Formats: sequence, structure tokens, C-alpha cells
Amino acid sequence: MDGLELEPSSEQFLQAAPKLRAIFRAQNQACAGSLHMVGLDSLRERLGNRWPRVADRVHMLAERLLGQLLTPKDTWFRHGEEGYIVVFAQLGQREAGLVCGKVVEQLQRLLLGDVDTAAVRVHSAVHQVGRELVFQSNSLSEMLVGAAAQAAQSTADATAVETGKASAWWTHAALQEQPAQVVYRPIWDVRKEALSIYMARIMRPRRGRQPLWGYDCINDSRDMQQILALDLEVLRQTMDVYGELYANQFRCFLSVPVHFETLASVGRRREYLAALQGIHRELLAFLAFHLVGLPQGIPSSRAAEMVGVLKQFSRVVTAVVESGSQDLPALAAAGVHIAIILLPPGASPKHWGTELKRFSHEATRLGLRAGVEGVDTAIMASYADEAGFQYMAGDFIGPWSEVPENALRFTRTDLKARMDASRGP
Repeated sequence: MDGLELEPSSEQFLQAAPKLRAIFRAQNQACAGSLHMVGLDSLRERLGNRWPRVADRVHMLAERLLGQLLTPKDTWFRHGEEGYIVVFAQLGQREAGLVCGKVVEQLQRLLLGDVDTAAVRVHSAVHQVGRELVFQSNSLSEMLVGAAAQAAQSTADATAVETGKASAWWTHAALQEQPAQVVYRPIWDVRKEALSIYMARIMRPRRGRQPLWGYDCINDSRDMQQILALDLEVLRQTMDVYGELYANQFRCFLSVPVHFETLASVGRRREYLAALQGIHRELLAFLAFHLVGLPQGIPSSRAAEMVGVLKQFSRVVTAVVESGSQDLPALAAAGVHIAIILLPPGASPKHWGTELKRFSHEATRLGLRAGVEGVDTAIMASYADEAGFQYMAGDFIGPWSEVPENALRFTRTDLKARMDASRGP
């Protein structure tokens, strides 16, 4: 037990005192509500000399995460240079502690690329003695072990019904942040009649809900540093997996996503390049990139700058286009090899059939190879094939899997057989 006295002279603490007293009264009456201290000392220690330069950004990210995870009835305020007092109106000590721990865990992941859950500590107020609040300190790793044990024992018992909203928050706190993982699915090379290229994408499972995909896995898809961190994580996981496959005589090509924002600034580009330079040279022969998030109307000179960077480390550079073919001339001039149109989930062939033909024709006219992602049904595969696409990916071509597979022969005869099978007797 850590006996920590909050400074009575702190203006923020004095302003929060009525809420704190109300919470402790609620705890006595209904075992609800809790008070926690979140410290960033472990993060500061790991950042070392970089801390003074990034401290403001760390606090900005921390406050954004708190705003996302807390309810309107909760409150928080800064305490000292490296901490926050967080007051939960309804969550109990264990559930709220997990939420606090997740704040620091996310900060470590975003800023350092990895998490040391043993170093992440949350101080939970357990009772009040006079003017002193007595705290119990636990590491995030200890809390996660406890959460897993409790969840295993009481996943559907009466406690879940009695605790109502707190139970929902318990699930949110304990299970929402399952580890993100890179998964792979094949791209059909129509001319070579082979499934030899595997597209990498990051995915975060969520218990009882649809998983998050791609840049939805981060807290703020507009935050350039989070985008960079995600791209670096995808590259790291992909190369780790392929390194093992390569050592065991597996051979295929991998296409790794790179966001426009990762390469848009000199600083972020330099960091990504440093990661590329650490890849073993023999693996680069099997590496491709697909640029995503390109703004509409991008000048060919800007696109060429990014393509030129990636070409040093890959066989081919692809660009993913979310709508229309207006940017294809700029991409062709920039040295892009394959232009892929991205179909939305549940795309209707009736609506997209004409657009697929237009896109494929324009790409071919410009010397680009046309690809399509989102071929999820037999009829969409038929439309894409008739439109002349040279590359196809989607659920109908092949599902996402945890590891890519060896290059596999896949002919038009195979495609037709799969279509016939999908229609049934």
C-alpha cells in the first residue's frame, strides 16, 4: 500500500473535492465509483533525453485518450508534471484501473512501438484517512491477469446483470484492446494465373463486435504519428513472419501498405526509411508496397517523390484509388506500376459494373496494370474479369489468414469452377 497525500494547496484538487467526497460516499453505499492516479513516470524514463522535447505531445495524446475512454459523468485533471487524477463516477476500482492502465499502454505503443505492461502502474484510492488518501499500486500486467481470471469465472453469471452499465464498461476495459495483428490475403495475378502476391493488412479483433481494420485500429486516423506507428508495426510484423517463411523455403510476394502521410514529411519519411534499411536484402526481392490515402488531385511530381523512395526497397509500387480514375494520369507519370480500385463493402455490381470497365480501360490506356480489391462475390468476380482487370483480391478470391501461403496456381478454369460451386445445384 502506498500512502500518498494529495497536496491540499492544489487548486484543481480543491475544486474536485466535492466530487471526490461524493464518490467515496457512493462507494460506501453501493460499491460504485473510484479514484485513481495515472503516472507517466515509466514513459518518461523510457523516453529518456527525448522527454523534454515531446512532453507536450505526450500530454496532448494522454488527454485525448482520457476524453475517448471516460464517460461524461467522469472527470480528470493534471496532477504535477507527470500525472493525472482520474475520477470515475460509476466504475469500480478494478474496472477503472484497467481503463487508466490502457491510457499509458496506448501511449507507450504509439510513442515507443511496444508496451511494457509490468512498468505501467496505476494507483487506486482504497480509502480515506482524515485528509490523506491511501492508494494501492498495481501494474497493468497484474491487472490484466486478474481481469482474465475473473472473466473466465463469471462470463455470464448474475453479477453481469446486477452491475448493469458497470459490467459493460468492465468488458470494454478488459477486452477492447486485443492485440492488433497483420493478416494476409492473396491477389490473383490473372495473366500469370497464380496466387503469388499476398496483401498485408492490420486487424484488431474485438470481442462480440466486428474487428477494426487498417487505420481504424488507431485512436485518431488523422494523427500523422499514429499513422506512421501503424505503418512501422505492419512492416515489422510482416518482415518477421516472412523471414521465418523464407527460412523454411516458402516463396511468395508481399504487398505492404504505406500511407501517404507516412511519406509526406521529411521526418516521418526518414523514420520509415530507417526501418526499410534494416530489412535483409534477400527479402527485399519479395517486397512490394501499396500506397494508400493518396489525396485526390495529387500532382505527379509529389507522387513520383514517394514512389521513388519506395522503389529502392521493392519490386513494384502500387497505388490504391478509392474512387474514380481522374488521378490515373498522375500515378502513371509518377512510376506507379499497378493502380488498384478499392470497392466498398457490399458493392453492387449494377452500380459498379460501368465504373470497373472505365477504370480498367483508362489504366490500360496509360500503361498501368489495373487491379481491384473487394471482389467478394462470384458476380463481382465475373464483372471484374470481363472488365479486363489483371489483378483481383477479395473474399471470393481468397480469405484473410494469419500467414501468407506459398505461391499457388489458380487458372480461369479454377475461377469458373468456384463460381459454379457458389451457385449451388
